Amino acid sequence: MKLKGWKVALSVSDAPDRARLGFPQREVERTLLAVCTAIIREGGEILYAGDLQPEHFTFKIFQHLAGAYAGSRETAPFLYIIAEPIARRIQFLDFVAALKLARNVASIRLSSADKLTSVRLSGKHLIVGGVGEARQTISTEAEWNDWLKNQPGQSDADAYTAVRRAIAAEADARVAMGGKMGIVGLPEDRYEGRMPGVIEEAVMTLEADKPLVLLGAYGGATRDCAIALELMDPAARVPREAQQSGYHDAIARIAAMVDRIPALVRPDLQDIANDDRSEPTAFAVCDLFVRWRAALA
Repeated sequence: MKLKGWKVALSVSDAPDRARLGFPQREVERTLLAVCTAIIREGGEILYAGDLQPEHFTFKIFQHLAGAYAGSRETAPFLYIIAEPIARRIQFLDFVAALKLARNVASIRLSSADKLTSVRLSGKHLIVGGVGEARQTISTEAEWNDWLKNQPGQSDADAYTAVRRAIAAEADARVAMGGKMGIVGLPEDRYEGRMPGVIEEAVMTLEADKPLVLLGAYGGATRDCAIALELMDPAARVPREAQQSGYHDAIARIAAMVDRIPALVRPDLQDIANDDRSEPTAFAVCDLFVRWRAALA
């Protein structure tokens, strides 16, 4: 298993230009399932800090794969990271209910001030803190609020950057797909933080000299990143209306990192960025991770 011991971060959300590119939602789901399956079959673990609501496709894919590989691994193949702003918005009982659904799917960590803290269920109680850490049992809304108050206060922008930084440090590689673009006329495309998560996570991955694979064919901020890094032709840029302040600065920032990609793997990264075939792409991703690391050795 070529990815045994690897932790692969996943940056994924629906792209506002997906339909314009001719991709139905089911095709995106199929590709994501193929990539996750390939990583898990090769022994890898997937880190994810997006939305884990049961009705959303990411949770369904995680649930399917966790069930498929139940008993074949010591732990669930997914590590779900909860960003501090999400933790502060959720009610205690809703959080417990969500963790009940997720506990057979993923291990859970809470992010606070660049630190990832283990959280798990024990009956109707939350146990916060892992092995070797100070642990706290939380059983009520009041105790949950008290715990949150004792965490370092951060703005939402700082908190999202913190969770992305913590994951970038934890992960060995990253796959990105879709991503918000901050199109002003689409309220559902508004992003939180200084820049879209896909772009900030891509920047952090390259800064750490870790493998980054961009599935640019499916649109979104990932496609813009691939163009900026010269993995896709500039003509592949999808026209759009006005975008949130900071988006273009974020793209310029990652464009300045073009030299972080080893020359040995650039042709294959270009092929993957432009490919919309699910299964061949999934196998190519795993192979590329290994060769990128070897190129830096």
